[in-house]
Amino acid sequence: MSHPRAERRHPSARRGLRVAIAATGLLLGVVVLVIVLLAGASSGGSSQSSTKHGKRAAEPMASSTSTTTLFPALPPAPPPTPVAYTGGSEAPVYGRIPTTNRVIFLGIDDGDVRDPDVLTLIKQAHIPVTAFLVEAEAEEGAAYWRELQAIGGVIEAHTITHPDLRNVDQERLHKEVCGPLDTLQQLFGRRPQLFRPPYGDYNSSVRAMAASCGFRALVVWKGSTNDGRLDMQEGHRLQPGDILLLHWRKDLYENLTVVLAACRAQGFTVASLQDYLVPGE
Repeated sequence: MSHPRAERRHPSARRGLRVAIAATGLLLGVVVLVIVLLAGASSGGSSQSSTKHGKRAAEPMASSTSTTTLFPALPPAPPPTPVAYTGGSEAPVYGRIPTTNRVIFLGIDDGDVRDPDVLTLIKQAHIPVTAFLVEAEAEEGAAYWRELQAIGGVIEAHTITHPDLRNVDQERLHKEVCGPLDTLQQLFGRRPQLFRPPYGDYNSSVRAMAASCGFRALVVWKGSTNDGRLDMQEGHRLQPGDILLLHWRKDLYENLTVVLAACRAQGFTVASLQDYLVPGE
C-alpha cells in the first residue's frame, strides 16, 4: 500500500497552523498601533515645548506668559544715593558707583541674541537692567527691546560698529559716539544718556566727545560673566556699587541666574543705573 504525500497534513494540524498565523497577525497589529500612538504623542509634545535657554532667537519673540516663577524675586533696592555732577568738558567714567548701599548694576551689551526667556526672567526676578545696544541690533530687534522697556529695562548707546574708539579719527569718533542718539530716540522714545565704550576702552578724546553729545557718563565695569562664570576684577566678591558686564548672547540666561545667585548669597540686590547717575544742579 502506498503512503500519503509528505506535504499533506492531518486536518487538525492545518487548523492549528491557521490559528497560530491569525494570532501572530493580531499581535503585530497591536504593536504597530502602539508605536503610532507613541510617535504622535511625542510629536505633539515637542511642538508645544518652549524655547530652550541659550538658543539664539533669530527674530524677536513674545516673552513667556507662564505664571510659573523661574527665579524668585530679589529684595527691592533701597532708596538710591544719586551721584550728582555738574558736567564738564569730559564725561566722567564709572565702573563702580560710589554708594554704601548693597546694590549692584547690570549693563548688558550688543544685542545680537534675543532670547524671550531672558525677558521672562528679568520680569519675574524684578531686576532693572540697562541694555547698551549697537545701532544695527537695536533696529533689527526693536520689538524685543520695547518689551524690555515695558518691564523696566532702559536702552542706552554702544556705538554703531563697535570699534576701539581710541584708534579712530575725529570724524569717525563723532559718528560712532553721537550717531546712534537720534536713531535710538526715534525707536524707543528716549534719548540715551549713558555711553558704554566698546571693550571698555577710552581716552580723553572719547570722554570729550561723549560730553559734547550730551552723555552723562561713560559706563565700564568691575565684573563680567562668561559661560556661566562670574569674574570680578578686585577679589572674588561683589562690592557695593559694582557695575557688571553681560552680553545679549546665547549664555545670557545662565549668566543672569549666576549673578542673581551671587546676589542672594552675598546679600546684594540689583538697582538701576539711571537712578544713581543723575545730573547735578
